[in-house]
Amino acid sequence: MDGRIFTRAYLSGTPQCKLVLNDKPIPGASILGAELYDCRFHRCVHSNEFYSAKTISFIPPDGEFQLMR
Repeated sequence: MDGRIFTRAYLSGTPQCKLVLNDKPIPGASILGAELYDCRFHRCVHSNEFYSAKTISFIPPDGEFQLMR
């Protein structure tokens, strides 16, 4: 399965944004986790944090862009 995350941002200044993803199943939940591999990120993403903590840390550019695929 192939997935993408699109983002639209119109923020003032240069705010640091964080998005935390969970790729593990949650006990008791009806929704299963998704395995994340071969991820490609927009150039604004600090990808080293993603591989260690499944956190997408970025300073978004103005407008709509593809954050991750």
